[in-house]
Amino acid sequence: MTEARTLRHEAQNALLALAAGLAYFLAYRLNELFDPWALYSQGINLIFLPAGVKHIAILVARGWGALGCFVALTLLAFEFWAGASLWQTVFYSAISTGATWLGIGLGMHIMGIRRDLENLKFLHLPIMDLITTAIHGFVVNAFFIAVGMKNDQLAENAAAMMFGDYVGSFIMLTCLWLVLALLGSVRRRKRDGGL
Repeated sequence: MTEARTLRHEAQNALLALAAGLAYFLAYRLNELFDPWALYSQGINLIFLPAGVKHIAILVARGWGALGCFVALTLLAFEFWAGASLWQTVFYSAISTGATWLGIGLGMHIMGIRRDLENLKFLHLPIMDLITTAIHGFVVNAFFIAVGMKNDQLAENAAAMMFGDYVGSFIMLTCLWLVLALLGSVRRRKRDGGL
């Protein structure tokens, strides 16, 4: 019985990672439609929906969501960083995912958001988004410069990435909050005998 439960739990985790990776990949493909007017520079878009998918995946599925996004980002990075070496691409994807995970964890800790997200309020989302995008923007762009993927303009590139990630994340996190609010409303109605 315990072995079956463990196997089922591992299968659920693998599905969470797969769903996160697929969602990230599809959001990136959708986001490419914005490139003609929102692309700032290589690797930086002024509206970046995949950043929001990564936030949601890590909020909801923790490490499994991060794993799925990491794998999807690594596969996609081979396209948009075609001149980068294998280790630069993998480290970029790991640093990007890790910086987001750190920002979310820090934001949840600072604002006292429980792991089950039961006390998540709409006001928490832009604050958490700001913390996460600030960490992500500076860490990733510092990495770009340190390994020669970009030459300079740390502050400008970090600010542009923060802006794009913030907008994309805010759009996606607002959608998450609306879904959570709707589910909470349905639960309350069921509990109160309304349904």
